[in-house]
Amino acid sequence: MSTEPLNVIALISGGKDSLYSILHCIRNGHRVVALANLRPPSNDEGSSAQDEEDMDSFMYQTIGHNVIPLYESALGIPLYRGDITGAAVDTARIYRDDLPPPQTVEGLQEDETESLIPLLSHIKRDLPHANAVSAGAILSTYQRTRIENVAGRLGLVPLAFLWMFPFLPPSTSTVSVGKGGLLDDMAAVGCDARIIKVASGGLDDDMLWENVAAPKTQRRLEKVMRPYVDDAQTLKGAILGEGGEYETLALDGPGFLWKKRIVVEENDKQVCRVDSGVSHVRILKARCVEKDESTAVTPEDVRRPAQFDERFWQALKGLQEGDFVSVSEDLGLVSSPRTGSTINTSSISLGNLHTISNITAPEAGPTADAQMRAITEKLQSLLQNTTTQSTISTNDIVFTTVLLRSMADFTPMNAIYVSLFTKPNPPARVTVACGDRLPDGVQVMISAVIDLGPRQKREGLHVQSRSYWAPANIGPYSQAITVPYNPKEEGTGSLKGGLVYIAGQIPLDPPSMEIPGGIDQTDEKWFQNFSLHATLSLQHLWRIGLATKVDWWVGAVVFLSRDHRQRGRQKARIASRLWQAIHSRDTAEAEEEADLDIWDIKHGLTEDPRMAQGRPSLPNWEVLVDGDESAGHPPCFTVEVEQLPRNSDIEWQALGTTGIPIKPPVKVPCTTDLESRIWCTKLEERNGSFYTIEIAEAQNTNLWDRIDAILSEIGVPAEHSTHCTLYTSYGQSVSHWKGQVVPCYNVYGGDGSSIAAAITVQLKA
Repeated sequence: MSTEPLNVIALISGGKDSLYSILHCIRNGHRVVALANLRPPSNDEGSSAQDEEDMDSFMYQTIGHNVIPLYESALGIPLYRGDITGAAVDTARIYRDDLPPPQTVEGLQEDETESLIPLLSHIKRDLPHANAVSAGAILSTYQRTRIENVAGRLGLVPLAFLWMFPFLPPSTSTVSVGKGGLLDDMAAVGCDARIIKVASGGLDDDMLWENVAAPKTQRRLEKVMRPYVDDAQTLKGAILGEGGEYETLALDGPGFLWKKRIVVEENDKQVCRVDSGVSHVRILKARCVEKDESTAVTPEDVRRPAQFDERFWQALKGLQEGDFVSVSEDLGLVSSPRTGSTINTSSISLGNLHTISNITAPEAGPTADAQMRAITEKLQSLLQNTTTQSTISTNDIVFTTVLLRSMADFTPMNAIYVSLFTKPNPPARVTVACGDRLPDGVQVMISAVIDLGPRQKREGLHVQSRSYWAPANIGPYSQAITVPYNPKEEGTGSLKGGLVYIAGQIPLDPPSMEIPGGIDQTDEKWFQNFSLHATLSLQHLWRIGLATKVDWWVGAVVFLSRDHRQRGRQKARIASRLWQAIHSRDTAEAEEEADLDIWDIKHGLTEDPRMAQGRPSLPNWEVLVDGDESAGHPPCFTVEVEQLPRNSDIEWQALGTTGIPIKPPVKVPCTTDLESRIWCTKLEERNGSFYTIEIAEAQNTNLWDRIDAILSEIGVPAEHSTHCTLYTSYGQSVSHWKGQVVPCYNVYGGDGSSIAAAITVQLKA
């Protein structure tokens, strides 16, 4: 689906990535209206700091900065430049994580990141229509989050089309991609980028001024880098120079962008040897010359990754070639009538995690914004009463569930919701509209999971840039938050294992942020349309899981928007079949790779504990206790609500584990309710259990009596002092329920059958 073109300010350093990312801006239909560059500051005499070619900045490439003015003529795009002021003061992986919210720039000019503010502000004054900023970040969270921070403060859409590019599947229309991957793509469209600096073992002076996109240079890079890296993932990053192994200077590219090429004669450059194996080329003179285009490369020749990884493409083909769903078969059910309900707020602690569920404020007024304001006050008050720790605040919330009566209330709710969080990584969340299944008068209901442990032990994934990898977040939430898992009350020191809360994922096409094909409910197209969306949104969940090192899913929930053509059960069966297919070892890719941050690993800011194991996978079968490879897939059920964000037809949400040995899910006999089904996943060495319960439909029985009996059977105390979430279409009062409630129109079990309710339970030992 087409999207409105953006007017892009392209941040350029002269390096290959920043210039190549411009090609992807054009490839995706956007207009590049300005180039922006930061240079070393002038000295006291007002001349450029020519003698200091390289500032060794954490953020900016400055080597070869005297060539930058030529890009205005070479590309035919206005160039704006500014000085780099300050230094890398805030060197945390996530920018401003330990600082107060940025109300003004004053007082923070000492960090080099802030040099972007006056430069981009100047461009916006000159070009008021500029509304996006592009950068060449590939694997560096450090650089990406800083540019996103600045973009957010200036109201610019951040674009990072090369983000995680080395780990994305090649287009089926291109030739085989070698170890260089991205470098192959650059060569295919005629990019010429010369190595201007080397700073890594194995790279010496004879690599300087080689065209990094040339196949022979790629082969040399791979040969000299291989002895210095441990695995294929790191090798990919090293070949691209993502750990600072080398830097480049772009001289030429396809004619639709490069109107002229930059020429540096042999006598106009010299090699400078610094120390510790670091050498660079000093450019003494350069010029632009007209191009003699012998080939006509078009924007369509710039390779975009395939929409699906091979694993998900095969799963989608399996769905669309299967015969397990008949499009003419009416399997829908009319949901049970709502007779009025009462849902009480509950507040429960379990180890280092605390839940506050079902906060409402109908007394505040009939509108969603009035109720949301009152809910924020209630939430802050409840947090103060949760613990004696005075430091606990809304910034310690790691996951929220936001239930609306109507998705039309999303914007006013969101405007108030965002004020709750002042840190860079807000909680992951799910937002759905439940329609008239919410209690009378309730427009908004909020539930939250709070981490009571030290903030420095949490990790967040908060990608705000558009890319090909997964959707940028479209609100004040993170794609995922990882917290240490320790269900015991007492502290146990440093913890390696964690729970990963992942935000709900809808089928947005990452580069366009549109739903591919829209929502087609016609009898001829609905099945292909829905199966495409189901697979794409599940792939988003998977990629985020890989990026956050998820080993195993405790369980998943599929949200469906209400289907008035009564196809809910059919859609639930499609989602169930897809979940099973992706967990099949037969469909798992042998070379599935984790999304690693090479910059962070090189500089000791983070590490991947599975690096030594080679190629990690999801699910990671090696975490199963006793290596039980015959284990079944994690439990997954489906619920039908009124509406989903962006009018989507499906949303996936899951809870994952990382670094914890797993006793795989087993089906537990239910003696008190023979028709209901229970799955239990135990976390070895952490003494915790996760249950998924499917309550079967039954006539002439009291649902709540059945639920209480089942919970008692698995060991949930009568006061429900554990974390429980109930998904049900039954509208009778649930005032006795001690946990979260998600009222639905229909609930479907893991096999797609209609059930009365589903419950997730987290129990400590």
